[in-house]
Amino acid sequence: MLNIGNTKDYKTHQELVDILKNRRLIIEDEQAVLDYFKCVNYYRFSAYTLTLRKDDVFYPNVTFENVCDLYGFDYGFRKIIYAYSAYVEIALRSTVSLFHAGKYGALGYLDAKNFHNPMYHARFLTALDGELDRSDDAFVHHHIQDLGSVFPLWVAVEASSFGVLSMMFKNMHNNDKNDIVKQRFRFGRKYIENWLQCCVYARNIAAHGGRFYNRDLRSCPVKLPKKHQSTIVPTKAFAFIYAIFHLLPAEEIRKNFIVEIENLFRAHPFAMLKHVGFPSNWSDYLK
Repeated sequence: MLNIGNTKDYKTHQELVDILKNRRLIIEDEQAVLDYFKCVNYYRFSAYTLTLRKDDVFYPNVTFENVCDLYGFDYGFRKIIYAYSAYVEIALRSTVSLFHAGKYGALGYLDAKNFHNPMYHARFLTALDGELDRSDDAFVHHHIQDLGSVFPLWVAVEASSFGVLSMMFKNMHNNDKNDIVKQRFRFGRKYIENWLQCCVYARNIAAHGGRFYNRDLRSCPVKLPKKHQSTIVPTKAFAFIYAIFHLLPAEEIRKNFIVEIENLFRAHPFAMLKHVGFPSNWSDYLK
C-alpha cells in the first residue's frame, strides 16, 4: 500500500505568491510572478531561494528578481556545461576509435581480450547494440544497407552515447589508456578516467535541466590533484568545471570556456562564487 506520509496540500499559484510575500520576499508585480509560475514549477524555483532565506524568512531587501537572476545564472551555467562537454565527447570519439582500431583492427572492439574486464566488456557491447538499434542517423542506415550490421569502430562510436564511449575507455587495457593519455592530456590516467565520468555526469545534469547552483554533486566527486584538494570542493560545480577544462581538446576552446564563464557571472551579479564552489581566483586554477 502506498504510504503518502505528510504530503503537502495543493496550492494555487496565487497561494504560492502569498506564501512568498508572507516570507518577506519583495514582489512588486504579482501578475508577473503568476505568469512566471506558468512556465517554471514553483518547486524548481524555490530551490534557488535556499541561500536567500533563514527559517523560511527571506533576508532583507531580497526581491523576486534576485531569485530569477540565480535561476538565469544556472540556466546559462547548464548551457556552458552542455556545450563544452560536447567538445570533450567528440574529441574522445576520434581519439579512441583511431587508437583502438589502429592497434586491434576495425572490429577489435568486439573482442573481450582487447579489454581489461570481460564482464564489463559484455555490458558495453549490450549498451552499444541498443544504441545502434535505436539510432536514426542516416550514416548508420547507410552502412547497414551497403555493408551489413557489423560496424567498424569508427562508425560504432559515432552512434554511441557519451556514457557508453566512457565505458569503453574505462575498460581498455591500462597500457592502452596510458598511451592515449600521454598523447592527449597533461594529467595521468586515473585523473582522466574520473574526469570523463564526471563530465558525462555533469553533461547529463545539464541536459535534463538539473541544478548546479548551491548543490553537492556527490554521485560522482571529482578526483583532484593534491595541490588543489584543500581549496576545491570535489562535489561542487567548480570541480566539474576544472575537470572539463582539462579534458578540452584545444587551447582556443579552453580560452573561450573561461571567457563564457566570466561573462555569465557578469550577466548575473546576484550569483555568488561560493555557491558553485568557485574560489575567488578561480581562473588561475584553469591553466
